[in-house]
Formats: sequence, structure tokens, C-alpha cells
Amino acid sequence: MKILHTSDWHLGLDFYGASLLRDQEAMVDRIADIAAQERVGAVLLAGDVFDRAVVGADAMGVYNRAMRRLCLEERIPVVVCAGNHDGAARLSLLQELLAPSGLHVFGRAGAQDDRVDLGEAVVHVLPYCTTDDARLSFPAEREAIGSAADAVAAFLAHRAPERDGRFHILLGHCFAAGGQAGRSDRAAAVGGALAVPVGAFAPFDYAALGHLHKAQTLAGGRVRYCGAPLAYAFDEAGQEKGVTILDTGDGSLRAVPVPPLRPVEARTGAVDALLAGESDAYLHLTVTDALATASVQDALRRKYPNALLIESALLSREGGAPLLTAQEAAADTPLALAEKFYLYKTGLEMDGEQRAWFQRAVEEAERA
Repeated sequence: MKILHTSDWHLGLDFYGASLLRDQEAMVDRIADIAAQERVGAVLLAGDVFDRAVVGADAMGVYNRAMRRLCLEERIPVVVCAGNHDGAARLSLLQELLAPSGLHVFGRAGAQDDRVDLGEAVVHVLPYCTTDDARLSFPAEREAIGSAADAVAAFLAHRAPERDGRFHILLGHCFAAGGQAGRSDRAAAVGGALAVPVGAFAPFDYAALGHLHKAQTLAGGRVRYCGAPLAYAFDEAGQEKGVTILDTGDGSLRAVPVPPLRPVEARTGAVDALLAGESDAYLHLTVTDALATASVQDALRRKYPNALLIESALLSREGGAPLLTAQEAAADTPLALAEKFYLYKTGLEMDGEQRAWFQRAVEEAERA
């Protein structure tokens, strides 16, 4: 049996103010095409289906059309677990009515071993979970569950499958130790108390994970992040995005690309050099010979309508550190800081009248 593993669709996400709805429609259409062409026995969607708990009708429509095609037209079962961005209760609404159509949605982790029997394979489902979820589910183990990693490990231990000759898959949304996170993963920290040791996944033949947006394999191929099928940060520029095809017969994995409607790209250079280029990508432009003033940004956006982020390298030290450290800022007067900020935003020096106005404002604030 072949299984398609995907995750982190983040439907409804705005990328630096730009709607990605058309890009995401094309993305899910391509994923459905791959599922049909590969004749997979199931599609596993490992969380963060949506970018936030409550999304607009357009984003819901993209999801509904994808599920209708996969489950009703292609007759491919889909198993979905909630991620940390999803509204778990909303996502799993009407779960019992949807399951007979082949759509199996799991919103919250509980003591029961949520599973979907696919015949020669069994999918054990662990949605994104917290320490409170684990302590409520396993009160006798409450004192031992002190971290997010402990919570996941407790749920995994209670879902450990019996060895019955079938292929057992864990579908989950969590951090696994050794995983590489990018900027779009929005995690305050990866590692330590948050990271689940890969040994906790040992009872399963394959762990189909979501949460990290870079495709990567751990534990010799048994633990896999398929990655987000679209780039959701500029540090993901150049990464090949797609889905993973698992063959339960031999445990082999194969990455299948999902070409984007419009790629993400980062460019650095002098203003004139950037203006001489061409690109229809979503762009992050870094100007090396000028400040990113309104006039510079206007010129670059006329050339590149999809330039979403324009910055100046002149405002960074070597290595990308901030031009002004917290210690340096603390040593400056309010007026000196205001002058630097004004220069940063406009590329101009404050004049005497502006300095006097700001100084009066500071004095009034100090008297208040």
C-alpha cells in the first residue's frame, strides 16, 4: 500500500500582507492529482491544516473542495489530525458523520488510542497536545508529566501498537529531537523540554509528522517531516516543497515535488542592480547601497509588484546583527534615538523645528 503524507497547509495564511489563497488552491489541487496518479491507499494530513483557529469562508472552501475530491471523487480515505494552529473543536466538528465518507478528523488527544484501520496498515493518531491534555488523560502519571515532551511521550506509550504483522503508522504534530526548525515554524524554542526523543516513536513502523516546515527524516527514515508544501518564509527560498509517498510494503520513502504557482525568492544588491533584474516571485529585497526609504521602495515595487519585504543592509552590522544594540540604545538620549529612527524611516536628517518639537514632547511626557 502507498500512503501520501502531507502537512502544514496553513490555509488562510497572509504572507507579509499578500493573500496566498490562489497559491494554496493550486497546491491542494496538485496534491490531489499526486494522490490519484500514485493510486495511494490513504492521505495523511499531519496538522496545521489552517493558519489559525477561525479562518474565512474562502480558506474553508479550499479545504472542503480538496476533501470532496479526495474522499468522494477519488475514493481515497483521508486521516487528519489537528495542529497547534488549528481550532481543534472546529476542525473535528461532525467527525462521526464525515468518517463514513472516508474523512477521519481528530481534534483533541485523549486516553483512547484513536486509530484508523486501513487493512494492511493502521494509523494511530495523536493531534497536537499539551501537558494538561496528558495529565487529564492519565491522572496516575500526572506527576511525571512536566513538559510538552513528557506529554507526547505519555500519549505515544499508550498508543504503542500490538505486533500483528501489519504496518503501524503514527500520525502526529509535535517537535522531534534533532528536527531543524525555520522562521515560519513560529516556535519560541525547539529542543529541551519541547523536543520529543525520537526513541519515543520506536513502537511504530513510521511516524508521519507535521509542525516543521522543512522536509527532513530522522531515526534512519522511520520518523519523517514531509514539510509544508509551500514556502511560508523567505528563509525557505530554494527549498523543494512537496509531499512524501510511503510504501508500506518495504518502508521506502519518496519525495514528490509540488511546484508553486509563484516561488519565494530573496535578492540582495544595489538599487540600480535590483532595478535591472526581472522576477515574478514573492520577493524579499535587501538594498546594499541605500536606505529603504519610501522613494526607494516605490521604485522597487513598480519593478517588482510582488516584492513583499524591502530592507536595507546599511541598517545591519556585519553578520546581520542590529545596527543598535539594547545597551547602545539605553545609553542614548530620547532625542538621539528619535533622530536615528527618523533617519532609518525616511533617509533624512531631522531639521531644527522637528528636533524642538520632539524635545518638547519628551519634556511634557516626563512631567506627566
